[in-house]
Amino acid sequence: MPAQDKPILPELEKLSGIVKRITFHSVETGYTVLKVNSFQKPQEELTVLVHQSKVFAGATIDFYGEWTTHPSYGLQFKASKAIERKPATAHALEKYLGSGLIKGVGPVTAKRIVQHFGYKTLDVFESQIQRLTEVEGIARGKLEMISKAWAEHQEIRNVMLFLQSHNISTLFAVKIYKTYGNDAIELVTQNPYRLATDIYGIGFFSADKVAQSLGLAADSPQRIQAGIEHVLQNAREEGHCYLTQTQIVEGVGELLSLTNGTSIELILQQMEQQEALKIRLLPDAQGVVHKCFYAHSLYYDEQYLATKVRQLVAYPLKINKDHLQQDLDAFCQVHNINLSDEQQESVLQLAGQRLGILTGGPGCGKTTTTRALVGVMQFMSKEIMLAAPTGRAAQRMSEVISLEAKTIHRLLEWDPAQGGFKRNEAEPLKTDILIVDECSMLDVHLAAALMRAVPRHGQIILIGDADQLPAVGAGNVLKDMIASNMVPCMRLTKVFRQAQESLIISYAHQINKGEVPRIESPFNLPQVWQQQKDCLFIDSEEATSEQLKFISKVKKMTGDAINPVVKEYNLLEEPAAAYGSDLYTQGSNFAIPEKFSHVDLEALQQASSYSQELKEVLKTVHPWSSLHYGLSAVGMIQKLYEAIIPKYYGLETEIQILSPMTKGSLGTANLNKIIQEKINPSSSGKAQLLLGGRIIREGDRVIQRRNNYDLNVYNGDIGTITRIDNEEILLTVTFKAGTEEKEVVYEKEHLLELDLAYAITIHKSQGSEFQTIIIPLVTQHFGMLFRNLVYTGITRAKKLVVFVGTRKALALAVNKQNTAARQTALEYLLKQPSQL
Repeated sequence: MPAQDKPILPELEKLSGIVKRITFHSVETGYTVLKVNSFQKPQEELTVLVHQSKVFAGATIDFYGEWTTHPSYGLQFKASKAIERKPATAHALEKYLGSGLIKGVGPVTAKRIVQHFGYKTLDVFESQIQRLTEVEGIARGKLEMISKAWAEHQEIRNVMLFLQSHNISTLFAVKIYKTYGNDAIELVTQNPYRLATDIYGIGFFSADKVAQSLGLAADSPQRIQAGIEHVLQNAREEGHCYLTQTQIVEGVGELLSLTNGTSIELILQQMEQQEALKIRLLPDAQGVVHKCFYAHSLYYDEQYLATKVRQLVAYPLKINKDHLQQDLDAFCQVHNINLSDEQQESVLQLAGQRLGILTGGPGCGKTTTTRALVGVMQFMSKEIMLAAPTGRAAQRMSEVISLEAKTIHRLLEWDPAQGGFKRNEAEPLKTDILIVDECSMLDVHLAAALMRAVPRHGQIILIGDADQLPAVGAGNVLKDMIASNMVPCMRLTKVFRQAQESLIISYAHQINKGEVPRIESPFNLPQVWQQQKDCLFIDSEEATSEQLKFISKVKKMTGDAINPVVKEYNLLEEPAAAYGSDLYTQGSNFAIPEKFSHVDLEALQQASSYSQELKEVLKTVHPWSSLHYGLSAVGMIQKLYEAIIPKYYGLETEIQILSPMTKGSLGTANLNKIIQEKINPSSSGKAQLLLGGRIIREGDRVIQRRNNYDLNVYNGDIGTITRIDNEEILLTVTFKAGTEEKEVVYEKEHLLELDLAYAITIHKSQGSEFQTIIIPLVTQHFGMLFRNLVYTGITRAKKLVVFVGTRKALALAVNKQNTAARQTALEYLLKQPSQL
């Protein structure tokens, strides 16, 4: 349909005005709440809702949309389109230029520019920008920076208008322009799905919106191929190396709402012929062979890994065991080390292997065994390198073995120009033996990169606990190698006496065996704080969404409606369906579901705090519950973080909250917001930024969310914001690992890679150790409550673990194994050399 025939704009109302301030802006979605002074009513502040990638105070904008009334916030203008005009007043122009629009122009510089050029300011920017040097404080160098930023802004506006015309938030316009340059519109028009792969943060669904707006058919080959790639990528993020044809056809059909599986199979066949995907025929548990589809990189990494492993284990080293035993005895005598029989055997066996695995749970002596192995190798004058997946794990390895350990990425020397590691088969590591710790974290890609860097006659020893959570990436390398029985594996099982004294280690082993530990509560035995017991359980609760809705419903009822004898009460305004199928209405009465029949409605109405309300709603409250002290689970965690742990373990003690989930009242998102406001509140002189609906400020603890090889920071790195430059939109983070410290400067396009880290998920904690940790554990986390999750969480602490939640949730987790096996072929390939 020609643009002039579109009926959209004439049907929309128009509101024109000057943006006074931005009340809320989400970087992820572009959702923005503005306060606008309209030209029709300049004295009134009107609320405008719009999706925009960038909106600046002082901007003059024509909004097209409709008026709506929100039950809480009143009259609002919901805009579906926004077209920017030149600022209408000198004040608006000054505010517009100084609001962060142009790098190098802050409020002070903006005021000087507008004072000098007046209403001609924008004309100067557009056609005579070199005249800005007439303004005090703008030298040639700053002019170049401003010119570049202004040109970029103009191009971004074009991209924004293009994307907006296709009904998608222009949130990522800056990244799109920086990636594609002036070709952005042409490239996106040719293949909108490239946005999902090329631009971090833009997913398949956003790209699909653009594609459909451009007129691409729902069953077009381009769309189906993009859907296949998206389904495979999703599977990779869930840890799978491949998907079967049936899984792909079903997944793509559901994703694209296509009922014709034949068209999907046809595109799969074409992709196979064009070698866009790789295929491996693999049997399932019943022996039925399936056609399994891989992305190229995963296919070749898995195949290389299997081939290299078989090559290494096929040719063990020839060593003199008598001499080796003598060297081991001498090392242990010098360093006053007493090895158990299984530790000694592990050292003697691993020393002679080209590839070997050392595994075992906490407290079983993996570190001491590794130290003895390193000592023996040094007696043999061998070159040794140590590595671990994370900075914290590498630092811990350095401290206990007294030899430098590096992160795997640093060891292999990532080359941003080539997009790969410098160390490989052509340029291997210069070492005789490579020892890698925390190998449960190795995915197929990183494990293959490590193997490529092992010298032709070198050794590699992998250390890890296969019962921990598997790698975040695709594959289950350590577990698959052990399960294949093709790799020499030494398993330590004896828990040493010193370790047995640690409740953390004792309880971890109980959990791993499927036993629910009986953990003491400080509300039952307050002296445990003074005794510094290293594992505690604080019984507490958080309301479920159903309980919250019930509480809200009852609190809104009038006192006259309450009759404790009758189970029906006056109906509220909202439909009962909003409160769950078992909370219903009958005529003009409000019916109480059976699960809430025990509640004293009068007491609930009179409750003056959230914890009191929760006590009234619960059928039973644990005798040691924090609710008796006016604290829900969230309040208890806040109290632990802010006061209790610092009191008993020192003000400088590192505290890390490890949650099973991101969402929910006890998820990382909510806990981060609460702890930040308590520990690092807003104050004058403390710079802060609004980032994706979240505020981050100087002094905040933050975590890196993805590998960024350009900045040399990696997924899971934790640091502290030491500086924020609001004018340049720069942020400096200091990362520490033991005594090592590095400063990383983040520019605007990388800010979305950071998140607050007062609370992180247990998955993100892999490979790290923290002095003290708090683990919320309630049934709202039901979908994530697995044995290996809790086992991994408890073993992250050095000094103290405090569980906050319900013992029912702990029991659920301990008794539930994660049966969703990862789809990998490494174990099969190791057993079937003919398949390589």
